[in-house]
Parts: sequence; C-alpha cells; structure tokens
Amino acid sequence: MENQFTITDLIKHLLRNAWWIIVLAIIGGASMYFINKQPTAISYSAKRSMYIGNKNNNVKDPNSRVMADSWMMKTYESIAKDDKIIKPAISQLKKEHVKIKAGELKSSISLDNQQNTLLLDVQSVNASNPKNAAKMVNAYTESFEKNAPLLISDMPKPELMSKATNAHTDAIVASSPKKAALFGLVAGAIIGIILSLFTGIYKNMKSSEN
Repeated sequence: MENQFTITDLIKHLLRNAWWIIVLAIIGGASMYFINKQPTAISYSAKRSMYIGNKNNNVKDPNSRVMADSWMMKTYESIAKDDKIIKPAISQLKKEHVKIKAGELKSSISLDNQQNTLLLDVQSVNASNPKNAAKMVNAYTESFEKNAPLLISDMPKPELMSKATNAHTDAIVASSPKKAALFGLVAGAIIGIILSLFTGIYKNMKSSEN
C-alpha cells in the first residue's frame, strides 16, 4: 500500500499531540527557570568605614580645608593596596588564624569614598567564611590607619569607625531566570514537535505496511 502522509495529515497529527508538546514546553521552561534562579556563587562581605580629614582648628576658611581633604581621597585610595599596608594586615590575620596571601587580600579589598564626605568605606569579601570576612576588613583598616600616613607625609591619621562584627551574605545569579525559562520553553516545544513528527511518521509507516 502506498505511503501517503500529507501536510494536512501532519498538521492534524500535531494538533492531536499538542497536549504533550505543551507539557514538554512547560517542563522545559520551569526546569530552566528554577535551575538558573539558584545562586551560582555565595560569598561573604564585611564593611568598615574610616574618616580621613584634617582638623579645622585655627583655619580661616574651614570649607576650603574640607574641600582640599575631599580632593585627597582619591590619592588615599590609590595607595590602599601598597605592600606597606597589606603585609602588616597579613601578619595580623595570621595571628588570628586566617591564612591568606597578599594577592588574595588585595583582590578581596575594595574602597569607596562616600559622595560629599571624608569617609572611606572599606569592604572585604571572603568566599567561604563570614567570620574571616570581618577579620580581614578589621585587620586591613587597622593597618591602613597606622601605615598609610607613613606613605604620605601630610596625610591626617584616619579615624576608624566601629569594628566589623558580622558579614553580609552575597548570592550571585549568573543569568536571568526569565530568559532561561523562555529558552527552556522553546526548547521543550521543539523537542515535543520533533518527537511528535517521528511518532506520526512511524505510525504512518506501520499502517502502510498493513
């Protein structure tokens, strides 16, 4: 018997199997959404602030003094990862049983000058231990307080804010769950259509043989 499987037959077959094409699309979309919604990396960060400004005693124009100090903040940031600051912090951390290399501490520390202030926010990030993140930022800022003025002769001694006692948990999601869900939805639908086509062709071949 001649095998006849027209476009009309194909469309009818797809419509009859539309329910499980939809099911596969939903499963694909939902799976990709929940997989990509989960954080791909978790780290811990701790923060401590420093005030760096000259005293305004006996200054004719206090505003100009504050302005001059604010201009220096970028300079202070530029020396932040000098070895004369990093190495003493490493030594202190070893005493606190935190093993870390100089390069690792440098990459984990970031500084940010709060806009229109003489405050530097120092943040440390640790990939595995929240307590270590706090120890790192405390050791670093205490080293900065002592050693940064030795690098810049006219730099005022930084005033440290309260010690960091805990760390914030940071979760990083690598991609957009919504975009992943759309991809999974389309991929599931395509797989469903392909499977439906194969089953339709197979059934048609069987009926032709009979």
